[in-house]
Amino acid sequence: MNWRRLIEWGLLFLLLVAAIWAATQSRDAPLVILLAVLTVIALQFSLPPALSSVGLLPVVMVSGYLVVGVGTAVPLFVAGFVIAELSRPLWRPLWELTPTVGPETPTLHQRFIAFVIHLLALGGGVWLYTQRGGSAPLSQNTANAFPLFLNLMAGFGLVYGSGLLLWWLAQRQSPGAFFRDNGLLVMAAGFLALPFALLGGIVYALGGLPPFVVFCLGAAVFAVLLWLSWQRRYSLAQQVAQFAILNRSEHSLRETLELPEVLRRTGALVTELVSADRLALFLQEQGAWSGGDPSAGKLLPAALDDLTGWVAAHGRALHLVPANFHFAARHHLALPNPPPTVWLGLPLLLDGAVLGVMVLQRGGKARPYNRWQLELLHAVAAQVSVAVRNARLHGEMVRLYTLTDEALAQRVQQLQALLNALTEAVVMVDRQGRVMLANPMTAVLLDNTLATDTPLDLATAPWLGFAESQLAARLQELAAGTIRGEYGRVHFTPPTSPRRVLERQEAPVFDRDGQLIGWLLLFRDVTEAQELAERREDLTRMIVHDLRNPLTTMATTLQLAQERLSGVADDGTRPLLQNAYGSSQDLLDMVDSLMDMHRLEAGRSIVDPDAMRLPPLVDAVAARLQPLLVHKGIMLTITSSPDLPPVWADAELVRRVLLNLLDNALKFTPANGRITITMQPEPAQPGHEPGLRCIIQDSGPGIPPAFREQAFDRYTRTNPGGAPVRGAGLGLTFCKMVVEAQHGRIWVEDAPGGGAVVGGSQFVFTLPGVPVWDEGGEDAGVKG
Repeated sequence: MNWRRLIEWGLLFLLLVAAIWAATQSRDAPLVILLAVLTVIALQFSLPPALSSVGLLPVVMVSGYLVVGVGTAVPLFVAGFVIAELSRPLWRPLWELTPTVGPETPTLHQRFIAFVIHLLALGGGVWLYTQRGGSAPLSQNTANAFPLFLNLMAGFGLVYGSGLLLWWLAQRQSPGAFFRDNGLLVMAAGFLALPFALLGGIVYALGGLPPFVVFCLGAAVFAVLLWLSWQRRYSLAQQVAQFAILNRSEHSLRETLELPEVLRRTGALVTELVSADRLALFLQEQGAWSGGDPSAGKLLPAALDDLTGWVAAHGRALHLVPANFHFAARHHLALPNPPPTVWLGLPLLLDGAVLGVMVLQRGGKARPYNRWQLELLHAVAAQVSVAVRNARLHGEMVRLYTLTDEALAQRVQQLQALLNALTEAVVMVDRQGRVMLANPMTAVLLDNTLATDTPLDLATAPWLGFAESQLAARLQELAAGTIRGEYGRVHFTPPTSPRRVLERQEAPVFDRDGQLIGWLLLFRDVTEAQELAERREDLTRMIVHDLRNPLTTMATTLQLAQERLSGVADDGTRPLLQNAYGSSQDLLDMVDSLMDMHRLEAGRSIVDPDAMRLPPLVDAVAARLQPLLVHKGIMLTITSSPDLPPVWADAELVRRVLLNLLDNALKFTPANGRITITMQPEPAQPGHEPGLRCIIQDSGPGIPPAFREQAFDRYTRTNPGGAPVRGAGLGLTFCKMVVEAQHGRIWVEDAPGGGAVVGGSQFVFTLPGVPVWDEGGEDAGVKG
């Protein structure tokens, strides 16, 4: 039992009771409660960039002072701060919405100092305001004293800005950074927000409580929308920054051929992308393992712990959080000591072999790595695998060329064997410009044979990706000993192979004394990567232009044939036409699903929502799959509550989601099994009427917990029994993308053991209710 959480909830309950009792002792109880609630909302939705100090709290404080006076406002704000802190666990899920690294929640210390600065700013404004003859609460006679309100605004803004600046300097931050990063926000909160606070006070003084309630509701809604807008911008900025880092890291790792430098750059890259209390890299070479912190640039012999050994043995990523620590116990794997809060192991794979394992750990109250971070880390692992392989090859070549003269011939043979096995073309030129080495792949990739022990001909420059003048300059630098190693990667096309794209890398070669002895060129064929991208686009265009139109024609023809036979005696032809028509519709649904997935990935909207009822759609989908149900002897049961509300969704897309989920249940349900579809109301989302939850259970083998998140990944087909499964693994991916595009949720879980369906899994998805429209006909909920 979490006693701390229990105590927090108990204190919150007692404080709320005390606050309600204290507020109801005066005739201004509704006003006091309204201001307290608005204070809590303003505190919870302050923006983190200025350390929880930017938001609508200045508006709430100043308007509260003008409405109830300083004697009531200050205790009210203090009580609101305490209530906000005790109720913070209720708001914590909102901080989980951002799919990237942050934002980090401001600490209690930061929130307290920010609140004190607000109180001091209010005190400064009130002092200057009262010194000039101002008073509060406002009355109808004092509501027109605009010059006095300027004193209140000036006093509040000066103390507010000065307090934040002193706080910034106390943390040893530069003043320039404060004004560059937070100056506009502080000015907006400290000065420009106060006219709105004045408006609230005047509204109450002239109109009483009802207009002031409308003002408070508007301020609360604006605070929430401002926070959500910032969160979306922050998420996008984080993703763009991480993409830039990932792109830069790929170039950085490919440019170096030294393993220590690869390790250091790997540590810097991972630390820049995600937070981790401990980062370790383990590499395997000839059956022996070495590991340590890659930032040190050196790995020492090490034995793998149970979790790291499992990742290395299975070649699969392992992400453990407290919710799935039972995975370790079930596989008899010991957790590290002390046990972390989050443990993540990623295999370094290359050509199906495990080169190593990258391990990240988080402790304390750290959050698990989200899907976006996991995808980034998988990409980093792939880059590191290639960089380690290249560094090892480079190290092996340098080692061979630094042997003594007596073993040089033998080592040259070993090097030649190694080069012959490479899929890259390797060319080495000595300082006199003579070709010392050219592996067989040189003739294959470059379409040009470079004879060894002969001068490098400038006429071969186009086949090496140079202009003749560039190659001549490079040979001059080589002869002078000034050739550099940071020329980067170059892509080019050989003159005799216009459809082939090659990538060139260069590096100087030194002997054991550090003397330059040659120039190494590495050529890699990257044609396939570009062709794959082109084929993907060609496939999409083929689906749109070459498949859909013939399928539509076929379906229309079959439908016309059925209509022509509607008045003719049935000789067995009509059922065949109906089956053919249904199969053509299934093909059209598959093509439409691929097209819709492509549009959604491109950021285009495909949803045309309207109010609809789900039970008739479920009945229609069940009727369409009835022949398959009868063929396998599966009993389908549909249950729904009598008072199901309508939902706000695209009926055609929901039909295809139901068809995919029910077809998926048919795949895995054994003969004579059972499938149950249950529909029940779902609590309302903000700005919507109550929605609907649909549960599809089956009596199949179920999906193991470790594979549930992967079930919705593209081309994933999970079958615990190992039997072949029909389908391409795109149906559940389509369902997830479509449901989330309609502001719903979808997940998979175990079917209840005590229900009608024993064992198996159940897929659950939700859809929002009909939007709540305001008097002007606009949707009062969140747009989009």
